[in-house]
Amino acid sequence: MTIDFFFYGTLRDAEVRRIVFGPAALSPIAIPATLAGYRCAPVERGRFPAIVAEEGSVAEGVLVREATLDAAVRTSCFEGDGIDYDIVRKPVAVDDGKRAAAWVCIPTSALPVEPGKWRFEAWQRDWRPAFLRNAKVAMAEAAPAELSRYRRAWLSRLSRAPEF
Repeated sequence: MTIDFFFYGTLRDAEVRRIVFGPAALSPIAIPATLAGYRCAPVERGRFPAIVAEEGSVAEGVLVREATLDAAVRTSCFEGDGIDYDIVRKPVAVDDGKRAAAWVCIPTSALPVEPGKWRFEAWQRDWRPAFLRNAKVAMAEAAPAELSRYRRAWLSRLSRAPEF
């Protein structure tokens, strides 16, 4: 069982994905993709982003195909699935003009987004080194019980996933 993700923020970075997906995860290929109807907004002065529904906007990101269930579970843990974000399936466009269905982290209403546009290149320059250190610590401290809960959530989510 594999899972396709659309990442618009810090998980666009291959090193962040390696940390989050875990050492046993395969290295899925990331291809440029976009999600129509959303703007990528800064959170905490650009430390990370959240997408906001906005007609006419397009969020840039990557489509990561064939992530493992373990990678999805670890992504849920990292993203605060059900707390800061809900993970839903959305249609995304890839460079060749084709569409694909992918799982996307949509922020809950409690996440305080800021005005303006979050920029991946600015994040890499300003926040990436500290973010990588923090991500390593956070994923090393992921409790087995918490991961087990996210695994059950993913199995349920996949059993009722809409077709596109």
